[in-house]
Amino acid sequence: MSAKKEPETIGFWLPFQGSSAPKMDILTPHKLAVVFLIQEYLSLKKTAEETPQLEFTARDRRKFCLLLLKLIQYPDMAYKDLYGLLTSPVYGIHRAHLEEFEKLMKMLKTVGIEILFDLYTVLEKLVSDNASSYQVGIVGLYLRRVFVTLDKMNFPEFMALYRNSIGYYEKGVRAVQISSSAFSNSESFMKLDAQAVYKPGNSSSKWSTKQAELFVAQQSTLLQNNEMDALKPKEMQTRLNEIIHDHPLYSQAYFLSYLNSVRVRDFFNAVDALHRSFDRNTLNSMALAQDSKEYQYSSLNLAILHAQFNHSEEALASLRECIMLAQENSDKICLQLAHSWLCLLDPSKPHFSEKNIANKELITLVHSISLGIQSLVKSSAATGYTPAKLFEVLLKSDILNCQTSMIDLIANGISERAALWAMYGKNEVSSLCSQLLLNSDLKSLGKTYNGEGICQALCSLVIWLALQGEFHLALIVLKHTRERFPRYPLSKSWMTVDHYISSMQAIFRGEWSDASNACYQLYTLDKHLSLLQRTRLALARLNIKSADLLLRKLLEDDTVEPLNRTRALLLNAHLLTMSPATTKMEVVNVLNEALAIANKNYLDYEKALVEMHFAHVLLAMKLPHQALKSVRTCLENILANGGIYDRAKVLFLFVKCILAVEQSPTNKMAKIGQCIPMLEQAVEHFQKLECYVKVKDVFIFLATFFHEMQMHEERNKYAYKYRQIEEQYPTAREYLDIFF
Repeated sequence: MSAKKEPETIGFWLPFQGSSAPKMDILTPHKLAVVFLIQEYLSLKKTAEETPQLEFTARDRRKFCLLLLKLIQYPDMAYKDLYGLLTSPVYGIHRAHLEEFEKLMKMLKTVGIEILFDLYTVLEKLVSDNASSYQVGIVGLYLRRVFVTLDKMNFPEFMALYRNSIGYYEKGVRAVQISSSAFSNSESFMKLDAQAVYKPGNSSSKWSTKQAELFVAQQSTLLQNNEMDALKPKEMQTRLNEIIHDHPLYSQAYFLSYLNSVRVRDFFNAVDALHRSFDRNTLNSMALAQDSKEYQYSSLNLAILHAQFNHSEEALASLRECIMLAQENSDKICLQLAHSWLCLLDPSKPHFSEKNIANKELITLVHSISLGIQSLVKSSAATGYTPAKLFEVLLKSDILNCQTSMIDLIANGISERAALWAMYGKNEVSSLCSQLLLNSDLKSLGKTYNGEGICQALCSLVIWLALQGEFHLALIVLKHTRERFPRYPLSKSWMTVDHYISSMQAIFRGEWSDASNACYQLYTLDKHLSLLQRTRLALARLNIKSADLLLRKLLEDDTVEPLNRTRALLLNAHLLTMSPATTKMEVVNVLNEALAIANKNYLDYEKALVEMHFAHVLLAMKLPHQALKSVRTCLENILANGGIYDRAKVLFLFVKCILAVEQSPTNKMAKIGQCIPMLEQAVEHFQKLECYVKVKDVFIFLATFFHEMQMHEERNKYAYKYRQIEEQYPTAREYLDIFF
């Protein structure tokens, strides 16, 4: 088997681990008791076949098989816990089976060591009988392993096993007699909640080699695909400490400890566990007289660790060391992985070459190739690359992922496609992609995938629901996301979304204090998004000076992506519109700059928002025909892909432009009848967002219009509606009639 075929866990990479455990596990009293259970089960099964009066149903056999699987896979337990498990409702065995087992354990004490010799004979017959069903399978391997261990034991070791078994049984029986309540927690052991049986320093091994390997493999897979089902960090670390105590050279346990520390953002313990993992791996290689050439993976994982904690300089330094070592060892896979992370950390570096996809010599590099393609698409989208070409390249990644059944990259590819559609302004298509991923049945070996792609799709859906004013549904989905992805690094995504929609909702409601708190909490997660939200808050509060300082800070940052830069310029146009000392041409120049960036980077929705602001400026300049033309350009895009706030704004502006174009009162009266439903829809959207300032703006506009048309009844109707809203939700007059 190749030393570097597959990744151990998502995001982190570990080379092949040589076995450092002893060739044979220690045979403990608990393992002996499990063999006694199997022996009595076979005897009872044979008796039931010969005696029809003995009721031994398929349900009893199934329960024992499930129990046996747990006993073999999980570490040793005290006799009192074992007895409680044998009598529990879930895993309880047949009454006759339990009686024969207890009788055999008593005979072990009264008859003597002959019981073990008889057991050896029974095992020898089972493993040598070709017709036996226990030649294969988990139970067969377990019995064969016990038999080989017994066969290699000398007489003093045999006597020591016998004495330990007697002590194990006597101590357990006394515990059972003292407290019957000791059985209440027996079922929780199957969830790995049992306490340690052997104290540190006991010569008996609690975790066998196979049990430790199974535990590490299961938890690593769960951390990768479904963290919600993995053990909690504190509990997992307790189990890992037990495994490390029993197998101090087992490097995989240290590596899982490293991943567990990353989950809780424990940097120092993560670094320590990573160093110990590769130290043990080096010791294993030396013990096996191998020339290890895996040191580059240590640098690669250290780089990934620094990247997870946003230590960019340290991560790049570790990557350079990794690339140097990988080149020395001609390790193409490690080079591809390092290159993918280098592109992620430093977008200025050249990206993955598509010609590698067809190179048959790199067939083992499918995972890193797909990662490189996705990294290429992400960075190219921010530099104005043609969308059709990006989707074409992403399709190649999807083909590779589906051909090799890489579930994690399939999900990531779909979520990245949703992000691309959202960036290009096709929010409905983006929402459909996210829902497609969430409704797909992505499974690997019967287990549902629950990784990064699912988290991103859920976060995308939360934002879309919030934009549609469905904050209640958004919070329900957000709560579900929080429960499914409680730990870092995936928790960063939903925390960012949580603070973003909280600030958005608070700004709509005019709750300035809550909005400010949410914006400041957002700053540690996404600096640029936080500055944008703080600018929106400052503009909503008419704090022109603060908004100007924030926008300067944002626009002077060269690392701001085109999407955020376009939004910042649009906010700058709003700022200039509010400032009385600014001329209209200054506003137009800023909007032209934003429009140029939007066109260059194919940001269709931002382009529509710029056109809408152009229409507002033109209307203020008494150019209603040009304003109407501009608003018609953006109307369809905003109504199709925008949130309800933008839809309400554009409908309100559209009605203003239509009425401004008409000169005669007769034509205006004819038009207002067609426009009233649009304004009512705008009011409905604003009320859904609890943005009552904008509701008042609509009522003021209608009341003023009907007053000019000498329609007093209609004027009084909308004036009364305004008064009702004002009494319920009072607002300072300076916040009214602001295009924001």
